[in-house]
Amino acid sequence: MKRLFIFSLTPLFVLPLVSCSSSSSKKTDAPPAGYVSKGTSTFQLQPFKEVTLENGLKIYYIRDTSLPRVSMTMMFKTGTMQEAANLAGLNSLTAYLLEQGTIKRNAMQIADDFGQMGSSLDINPGSDVTTVYADSLSTQSDTLLDLFSDVTMNPAFKDAEINRIRAQMSAALQKKIDNPSEYANRQMDQFLFGNHPYGRDENGTQEGLRASRKQEIIRHYLTFYRPNNATLAVVGKFGDDFEGKVQAAFSKWSRRTIPVVQVEAPPAIEGIRVRLVLKKGLQQTQIRISELGIARNNDDFLRLRLANESLGGGFASRLNQKVRDDLGLTYSISSSFEARKDRGSFDIATFTKNESAGKTLDETLAVLSSYLETGADEKEIAASRNQLIGQFPRAIETADRLAYNLLALDFYGISIDYLTNYNKTVSSISAKEAHAAIKKALNSQNVKVLVYGDEKIAAQFEKYKPEIVRIK
Repeated sequence: MKRLFIFSLTPLFVLPLVSCSSSSSKKTDAPPAGYVSKGTSTFQLQPFKEVTLENGLKIYYIRDTSLPRVSMTMMFKTGTMQEAANLAGLNSLTAYLLEQGTIKRNAMQIADDFGQMGSSLDINPGSDVTTVYADSLSTQSDTLLDLFSDVTMNPAFKDAEINRIRAQMSAALQKKIDNPSEYANRQMDQFLFGNHPYGRDENGTQEGLRASRKQEIIRHYLTFYRPNNATLAVVGKFGDDFEGKVQAAFSKWSRRTIPVVQVEAPPAIEGIRVRLVLKKGLQQTQIRISELGIARNNDDFLRLRLANESLGGGFASRLNQKVRDDLGLTYSISSSFEARKDRGSFDIATFTKNESAGKTLDETLAVLSSYLETGADEKEIAASRNQLIGQFPRAIETADRLAYNLLALDFYGISIDYLTNYNKTVSSISAKEAHAAIKKALNSQNVKVLVYGDEKIAAQFEKYKPEIVRIK
């Protein structure tokens, strides 16, 4: 349940979905040469410039003089989707090793150099993409460029660092077992997606990490970490001269043909399938309900976001009102669509006391079924519209967030019009259209349920004839 959100409110990411970004109130001066400003007379995105180098690297520039800083974000269009199942964790291992030494710097030097700038490298490998981010004061932009280009283009993949990062990732995987919520999320992903890469933890498996040797790491890097498989965003206070330096630095990178990787489709769901994962001593029960959702480029994306806001996306949603407030079965319950490059998931997540586990599942499924049958009324949809539109400015209020939205839109192959038309589009969606979209996308009678709790909850689920897994 970890996704790439284009509606990220932080410059670093993992993405579920392109949200929006703008800066309509900031600019009155004419943009620099080559920069364009998309939007209408009342809503304008901050001017940006797009350049594609001969080696295929696309670069977005956004000049923002509000602060004396520069940031660089590289999005590699690779993730767990591009690694073999028997090498699960290979992409994350490759990504984390970028900052562990280059041809001319060791790991300590890289850390020291970033530390001297009061900065660090932030690397986020995901299922669809991997992002690398760093920033600095604008007075140190040349040093930032030198470091950033070095770690992205010249990793050394030294044996000692490979072993160290592999051990850290292995320990992190083990640690997740101790977090019931995180563990339930991962178990649900595996249950829903089967052998599809979305079913795997981005950090892979213990077996996959052990099998990912230096040879595989280098091959993965040389195959997928290429300029023609990446997009770079440069944001901040800089001029034409810095743009020239950026292009000169990354022009040295060599392109390669990027292979298309075929993956196994997720298994179809027939009926309500329940898997109980039982562990003695758990004080609460985690419940996850999921089914296959949509890809990010689905035409119904915003209609489904709007419908879901009424179902379980907001505090006033049906699920929250019924299961939390009316019945007092949980402190928290929510639903969401996890739209990705490939078809993602629809998820409901909650937790409850062990003695109310069965009832919580029954009531949650009843709310889902009722909502899909009738949809939201006009009042609920109006509130959801206000919520989505009200959140929109936060997603685009800074140049970094706009940059991330540009990177994500580019990755998903979605027009920039998504941002400029966002408010207008959301405002035009009727309750009937939202209902039709979610009824088409979901089926409350074909879902998978993952319940993670103590041994004594098992009897509450007998009517579902669950598959039972016991762990120590």
